[in-house]
Amino acid sequence: MLLNFNLYDLYVLSFVQLIVSTVLVLSPAREIGIRFRWTGSRITEVLVGAVGAVAISAVACVLTQVLWGLPIGGLETGAYLLVIVSVAVIALQPERNIVGSVFYASYASASLSFIVWAALISVKATHSIGETVTASLVLLLDMAALLVWMSNINYQGDVLCRSRRGRPLPKADPSYQPMVSIHIPAYNEPPELLIETIKAAERLDYPDFEIVVMDNNTKDPAVWGPVEEYCRDRPRVRFVHVAPWPGYKAGACNLALRRYTDPRAEIIGLIDADDLVQPHYLRETVSYFSDPGVGFVQTFEGNRDFEGSPYYTACVDSYQAFYLSNMSSRNERNTVPFVGTMGLFRRSALTAIGGWNEWCICEDTEASLRVLKEGWSGLYIPRCFGRGVVPPSFAGMLTQRHRWCYGAMQILRLHWRSLMPWDRSPDNHLTAAQRRDYLTASLSWFRDLLMLAFSLLLLAITGLLATHSGFAVAPLDGSRSLLPLSLIVIATICMMFALRHWTTMSFRRALLSLIISLSVTFVIALGCIEGIARRDGVFLRTSKSGGRRTIFTALRLTRWETVLAVALYVSAGLLAGLRHRPWLLIIIIFVQATVYLCGPIAAVWNLRAQTVPGRERAHGFADRRLRAQHRQRTRALLPRPAAAALAALCVGGVTSAFVAPVALLHATSTTRAAASPQSLQAGTEVYLKLGSSATGAGRAYYPVTSARLSGLTLSFDTSSLVLLGEVLRAAADGGRIAQVSLAFRTPGPNGRPATERVDTFTTAVVTSFTEHLSGTPAGTVSLTLPAASDTASTPGPLQGAGPSDAKVYVTMGSSYPVTAVTLSQAAPGTPLDLSFTTSALPLLQSIFRTQGASAAIPVLTLTVRTEAGGRVLWHTFSGLSVSSLTETRSRSLSGTATLASAG
Repeated sequence: MLLNFNLYDLYVLSFVQLIVSTVLVLSPAREIGIRFRWTGSRITEVLVGAVGAVAISAVACVLTQVLWGLPIGGLETGAYLLVIVSVAVIALQPERNIVGSVFYASYASASLSFIVWAALISVKATHSIGETVTASLVLLLDMAALLVWMSNINYQGDVLCRSRRGRPLPKADPSYQPMVSIHIPAYNEPPELLIETIKAAERLDYPDFEIVVMDNNTKDPAVWGPVEEYCRDRPRVRFVHVAPWPGYKAGACNLALRRYTDPRAEIIGLIDADDLVQPHYLRETVSYFSDPGVGFVQTFEGNRDFEGSPYYTACVDSYQAFYLSNMSSRNERNTVPFVGTMGLFRRSALTAIGGWNEWCICEDTEASLRVLKEGWSGLYIPRCFGRGVVPPSFAGMLTQRHRWCYGAMQILRLHWRSLMPWDRSPDNHLTAAQRRDYLTASLSWFRDLLMLAFSLLLLAITGLLATHSGFAVAPLDGSRSLLPLSLIVIATICMMFALRHWTTMSFRRALLSLIISLSVTFVIALGCIEGIARRDGVFLRTSKSGGRRTIFTALRLTRWETVLAVALYVSAGLLAGLRHRPWLLIIIIFVQATVYLCGPIAAVWNLRAQTVPGRERAHGFADRRLRAQHRQRTRALLPRPAAAALAALCVGGVTSAFVAPVALLHATSTTRAAASPQSLQAGTEVYLKLGSSATGAGRAYYPVTSARLSGLTLSFDTSSLVLLGEVLRAAADGGRIAQVSLAFRTPGPNGRPATERVDTFTTAVVTSFTEHLSGTPAGTVSLTLPAASDTASTPGPLQGAGPSDAKVYVTMGSSYPVTAVTLSQAAPGTPLDLSFTTSALPLLQSIFRTQGASAAIPVLTLTVRTEAGGRVLWHTFSGLSVSSLTETRSRSLSGTATLASAG
């Protein structure tokens, strides 16, 4: 039993276990292992964790067997493999609790099993070199996307399910108060904004510090002149203006470090030109440098002047997601990056690496990587000591994200060799965790580039389907296309829940922040392309003032996003107009189009936000806060974790409906469903013939009444003496009948029988026979029929009389149309061959899975229906095996399958 499984069993089971573990992560169950300690022994915790992993896998097995109807033996083997993976994660990640470890193991297992399963299908389904190459490229896209999302889910799971600190905080010595030099780089900044920042820095409550304001390349004296005038004769402030000067912000900071910084300064602080720093900033942070191993300290960067504006609030929430998940998680592994503001560097560490890199436009993060490479450590303090302004214009935010993405590509180009696990250079002191986090941080920017690639792929698939091309880009039917989308949805839900968990914000605010995050997807994708194609970048300053406030300008910023959204929506409409609508593909295209629609929505939204004065925003914010407090009191009966768990269950239920409709349509019984006269169309006439025309002359159909199919038993009443006589002779000869044919005739439009079909059984055994000859001759007959011996035929006098509007369907979970249905039997008692042709990809997939497997198809139902909806034939087979499966791609993907009964 342990080896009785296939890859599909593991694929579905890992997906179900992922849904179960997601519900646990979004519920109070994630507190297991956080509030309760076991014995303090790692061995005990691993053993207890193994018991928890077994329990979760057992629940997933039961749900999979009930919903999908898969054999329990194969599920048990898959569960053992998942438990092994979960226990390995528990052992390798001791700081994460049981639920978090199983959640991450389930996500990784589902991703890996999907990749292997999709690769197997691609190898079997492609029929040309072009299709093989295309399918391989799509598979590589899937692998890259799942790898990126796995790194993201690692951060979310670490934040939500951490049971202990993986890294103790360095001890801070309040008596350690070295001199600090605060550097404020500026380029073309509004003078009143920069002066306000300088005033806030002057109010720092610290005994020994200086402020160096570096204004580089600002050409207009009216911009930098007022700042120079303010700084003149200030005791702690030095203003420097240089133009021209190379190196952008990094060049200005290097100039300040080498020429204008007091030689006594041991700590270098960096503050953006719009940050208002708190007076206690240095007292609370500099003391951590008493640890000689600390190279830099990064704090939480807050924002100001956004209250009352839903747009700017959403922008702030999208920024906070990075600090609350990524930074908090990476701090536990000593992999935090320096973000360029509200942070401090040890001067000796900064000069040891040669200062700031003037080639990289993200010189802050690049410098922190080089410092860690030298063996120093970095520290993140999740406290806000300063607040800057949100980019007022949407164009400013696009510029900011593009710069961050381009800088990440430059860091990857410069340091990728040092981030590889096989680099053991003596000057490379990066740990395995530091290599992994910095590598995945750079690769995570490719998420939006992959999204763009998938969008273009969806447009290509739509074109092929709309033109009825025979070229198959990639198999995108059923579960193979739903699982990647489900993984992305689960990761997004966890990200939103982590944000709400740490900030207690409403679901509406979390959703609006998601819109802002999605609105920059195309710009980030463009930054990835430019970062790969070009070596040198241009530092684009984030504007601190609003731009031109016109609808045309707003939409012009997102013209490409608008084009992509319209093209995808049109593609969804074209697919919806096809005769056989691929609903799942339509849903995926619609979701992808909505992602790009967030761009123009955010641009217009920003236009509206800039027109509202700050005072009016403040009053509106106060009113909304009062209304939100009232709503919170009314919703107190439903806790947020319970609501999140309920939402996750709904997502899982909807997903199950697409992935395995077999579970929602019928039970896993292998017996024939009952067909009563009520299940037939009103007015249906039933006729019966015993034997075939070859077994005797004069064989004909005779009318019967009260025909009932219960299990594998056919019972009927008849008043035909000839039919009763044939049954009597068969019963006297051992009860075996060579052939039984049932004919169904339904009324036509004029009221006369016009539809005629025949259901033929190769063998039958008489189990009971009752004859009444008093008055009108009558008798009741009961026959036992074989499990798989059905054939749709038109023998005898009904030949050629079948309805022209009848259609045949095969049901394996869901019903799919088939054509060219034939059944044949070499001789009585030999296996029956059922053959049909279909273009339904899910049906072909189900048959392909069973081909060559030891397990047979448990249930298959053959149904004949008319256009009016009348069912004139319905029969269920059990225990069929796949004899052959041939796929053709002349116009559209189709296949011809031949199935055989057990005999």
